[in-house]
Amino acid sequence: MNLVAVLIVRDEAGNLPGCLSSLGGIVDGIHVHDTGSTDDTVAVARSFGAAVSAGEWHDDFAAARNAALDAAGRPEWVLSLDADDRATADPPRLRGLLATTRADAFLVPIDNRHDELPYTSHTPRLFRPAAVHWEGRVHERLVPERGTWPALPSEALHLTHHGYEDRAVRTRKAVRNAAIGEVTLPGTAGDERATTLLDLGRSYVGAGRAQAAVDTFEQLRAQAPAGSRPWILGTDALARLLLGAGHDDAVVFLARQLRDRGVERQYCDWLEAQALAQLGHAGEAWQLLSGVQAVVDPAGRVYPPQHLAELKRLLGELAGVSH
Repeated sequence: MNLVAVLIVRDEAGNLPGCLSSLGGIVDGIHVHDTGSTDDTVAVARSFGAAVSAGEWHDDFAAARNAALDAAGRPEWVLSLDADDRATADPPRLRGLLATTRADAFLVPIDNRHDELPYTSHTPRLFRPAAVHWEGRVHERLVPERGTWPALPSEALHLTHHGYEDRAVRTRKAVRNAAIGEVTLPGTAGDERATTLLDLGRSYVGAGRAQAAVDTFEQLRAQAPAGSRPWILGTDALARLLLGAGHDDAVVFLARQLRDRGVERQYCDWLEAQALAQLGHAGEAWQLLSGVQAVVDPAGRVYPPQHLAELKRLLGELAGVSH
């Protein structure tokens, strides 16, 4: 079995040591694809024994990741990381799973450190490059997705992502991604356009361009089939944006739309309860929130239980519920 960690980087000399040192004993090799660094990124990568290739940056994450796979020789298995990721694994258990699976990819649990609200997501980062490839200029994804890829047990391998810890860094990345999305959008249609609108709206949120994000999500909702995955994710993103802006009546409407389209009821109840509470309907909000045991959004992000517990405590006090 050949398992290689593959990264695309640019000016990541500060982050690389933490990432590459975390891979010791987990992978058979490391390949770093540099897209134009002006700092010591290449030297740092080589100091950890990584193979290094060089390529140009064309505002296209999928193209860069596919170029990195080609340069790495497309080994049997690839673990795709960013320089601000850290890996923790049980190597024997991981190898046992890879040796026996028929799947082309695994969903890897990722603990996302965030300056506002941390969450855990499950993303296909461990895969057979002979079977799949990257697609999408921003928020790239593996295709083709045949059925549902299995989730990797966190004990076998999980990543910790530090890229959202610093608000300034997060904003800078969002501004970059929004610029790419704006250039990409005019040439898209159908499913590709829906996905591009979703990515662009999310980037506007991160860049602090709230009205542009609202307009983009509304455009997505008007153009994508109601109930499709882009429509659901865009509607959820719009609802959460409006919740923070105090447009609570609209949030109630959107949460109920999501519930009607089959989104997990507990999540919709959590979303609607917050809007109802802000509207002054504490009792009705408490009735919804009291039945929520976990918060998992439509994208599969799992939010910390302590945040739900604190919200329940505060809402219970508002509703006059004794504990």
